[in-house]
Amino acid sequence: MWQNNQFFNDDEKPNNDIPLNRGAKISLWGSAISTLGDALQTLGGAISIEEDRISDAQQQQAMDKLQSQIDELKKQQSQNSTDSSDVEKLGKLLERLIERLEKIDEQKK
Repeated sequence: MWQNNQFFNDDEKPNNDIPLNRGAKISLWGSAISTLGDALQTLGGAISIEEDRISDAQQQQAMDKLQSQIDELKKQQSQNSTDSSDVEKLGKLLERLIERLEKIDEQKK
């Protein structure tokens, strides 16, 4: 009966512990498959960590770029307010100059 079984080679002769050998082979295959599954799980975890690291780096680059744009806008705003202040000063100086010229012109009359 055991001789017709596909687990035996032609030169292999059945003995009383054949079911035990088959059980050992199945156990060995199960362990190998389980080990392969553990390796795949570890690899998946490593890939997930690497993806998170790359995502964090990209977010940090985007934040740095936004911060530099904000700093540039603040600098431009400060420059504009300085320019506006200079324009106001120039306007006041022009008003004084006009007043003085009008006074001089009135004195000549």
